[in-house]
Amino acid sequence: MSAAQTFRNTLVVLGTLAIAVLLYFSLRIIVVLVLAIIIASALRPIVVRLCKLGWNEGLAITAAYVLLIGGIVILAALVINPAVSQLSGYYNNPAELTDKLNKSVDWVETSLSSATGSTVHLVEPEQVQRTVDDVFAEIRRVGPSVLVDAGGLATEGILVLVLGIYWLGGREQATQYVLELFPLGRRARIAEIWTKIELVLGAYLRGLAFVCIFVGVANFALLTLFGVPNAGTLGLIVGVTTAIPILGGYIGAGMAVMLALLSSPVHAALAFLSFVLVQQVENHYLTPRMMARSIHMNPILVIVFLFTGFNVGGVMGALLAIPVAGAVTIIIQDLIIEPRKREAAPQVIQGAILLPNSQPPNGEAAQTPTNPPPKPLISTS
Repeated sequence: MSAAQTFRNTLVVLGTLAIAVLLYFSLRIIVVLVLAIIIASALRPIVVRLCKLGWNEGLAITAAYVLLIGGIVILAALVINPAVSQLSGYYNNPAELTDKLNKSVDWVETSLSSATGSTVHLVEPEQVQRTVDDVFAEIRRVGPSVLVDAGGLATEGILVLVLGIYWLGGREQATQYVLELFPLGRRARIAEIWTKIELVLGAYLRGLAFVCIFVGVANFALLTLFGVPNAGTLGLIVGVTTAIPILGGYIGAGMAVMLALLSSPVHAALAFLSFVLVQQVENHYLTPRMMARSIHMNPILVIVFLFTGFNVGGVMGALLAIPVAGAVTIIIQDLIIEPRKREAAPQVIQGAILLPNSQPPNGEAAQTPTNPPPKPLISTS
């Protein structure tokens, strides 16, 4: 290897390492950008429809995001405020929370003792008191950092909205700029793949939003019918966590049942019943339809990508893992799998089926001159 080749290879390795380091330190902004594009893709059909009705593009984009922000604000006002008020009450009066927990433990112990015919003892009241004190002490310790993180999250949320607005407004120019990086003969194919990715991501997010809203509203209605306190907060918890594929709904249900247990064990049982009823509709009707219309992926791969995304970017990474995996799946399908299927597909020439790696009949030139000796043909005449 010459000195020039060694120098060039060294530059390639150093450049690759530099890009990897840059991507690592820019991971947060990349996540924000991807989320902005996904949300913009979900809102784009609304913008397109408004433009067809004669709206100006800028006004249509503004209307779509105003609708999104308005829904978030209304949801926060109706649900989050009562939850914060209740938690503040427990924080200012921890003895009330301890008393409710002890009553719930007594009910569970009594129920288990009646079912088993023997005395069941789970935990001492003093241990419950120490646990409550430790939890509130930890809250006081990490409270300031949580507020700082919440401020950073709010800033990133604003950045997601701004980037999404700019993406919708300059989508055509940005797409054209990226296409110019590819050879002229491949630009149409790349544009087709990108359009497919955008449609799939938008459909996935819209379907996921519909499922989350249905789960939250249905649980809220059932919990209200059952007379469970804070039905809005519990329904919100289950609905929001449903956004995490496969595992999210069960995590939210566990949190909702534990919070309902603070009011009474009966309410906890009713909260669990509500989750089971709604889950049947979600698992057997809504989610299969949503997945069928957007991302086709094996459940095992979903779990693998889910935990990978969580390890890389926390909860936000878990939420983005499945859309990103769906985009990667489309790229692999269109650029690798489908071309190989076309290459391996048999061709019909003059009434005969030409198998892959075989030679055409009647002395016609073979597609690949260096192929091995011809295989027998299967006649169709």
